[in-house]
Amino acid sequence: MFTNNYSLSTESIIWNNTISESTVLFHHPILYGLAIYALFLIIIGTIGNILTIIILLRPNLRQYTTMRYLIAVAIADLSSLYSWNLNLFYKHLINPYQNDLEDSSILLCRFISFMAFVSLQLSSWYLTLVSLDRCLNIHFLFWHRKIGRANYVIYIILIVTIIIVLINSHLLFLNGYQQSNCIPFEKRTCIICYSHPNDPYYIFPKWEKIHVIIYNLIPFSIMFISNCFIIRRSIPSTMIRTVSIDTKKRLSQNYRQRKQKRLTYLLLFVTFLFVLLTTPVMIYNVFLRNSLIDRKPLKYILQGILLSMQFTSHAINFFVYCYGASIFRYELNEFLTSSIFKRS
Repeated sequence: MFTNNYSLSTESIIWNNTISESTVLFHHPILYGLAIYALFLIIIGTIGNILTIIILLRPNLRQYTTMRYLIAVAIADLSSLYSWNLNLFYKHLINPYQNDLEDSSILLCRFISFMAFVSLQLSSWYLTLVSLDRCLNIHFLFWHRKIGRANYVIYIILIVTIIIVLINSHLLFLNGYQQSNCIPFEKRTCIICYSHPNDPYYIFPKWEKIHVIIYNLIPFSIMFISNCFIIRRSIPSTMIRTVSIDTKKRLSQNYRQRKQKRLTYLLLFVTFLFVLLTTPVMIYNVFLRNSLIDRKPLKYILQGILLSMQFTSHAINFFVYCYGASIFRYELNEFLTSSIFKRS
């Protein structure tokens, strides 16, 4: 009798300790600020990317292969905003126990993780296609006439999309599991996301290392090499002055060269922002994420700051286009003017 009472009291102590440990919450002004900023990125990025898609679909712009690739970039950026950004806002401002959105169910865990990785990788590869297409178009005359035609863009985008989806398809079947003999209570949801029963490091850092290569390393290398070849070809061409052609043709040629130069600078700036804002979070997820597992307040703050930087690059392209592309500003002005006149 004494033994049974003792065992019951011991079990109750262990149960109470588990509950108390599982309900430890971290409240910090920086975390609340980051959650509000995440919601701000969702709102601003959604409006900006939708406007980008609308403007680039206008007849004067969608005839160019570059603009069709940028439409795909905007769609991928729009999708990426509703993964970890939404989770950051939900975790620190909505859920009373600071649970992740992915911990609600196995279905949400696998769907959100799949969409997050796929949308980020597609965004970087679509942007890579822009630089690669322009580089090949400048250096090889057959590219624009055969493979690089505007009506072939959809097929190239479709091939890249299928490859990225297949690479990440394992997330829909293997990511996350539900703990056995576990009863959900307060913070404890019994759902372990970004893990596998036989491998707790299945996503972080193992798959994250592959994600860094696909999302950051390879696309950046291709964009850097392509833009270097573009600059090497475009700068000397602006210095060439032919005397044999008349003034009208010379002015037309100079105008085209200035447009190509501005577009090159715009793509270089977009590439620079992409690398600058996305590289830090990749380094953190691969090298520092597990080392800070016992320092939760610092981990949440650092992770929130780096995620905010990363998704800023996927929310501000509309403003970069407005600043650096005069033809985009012109089409935006025409769209807004026609919309206002239609309403009036």
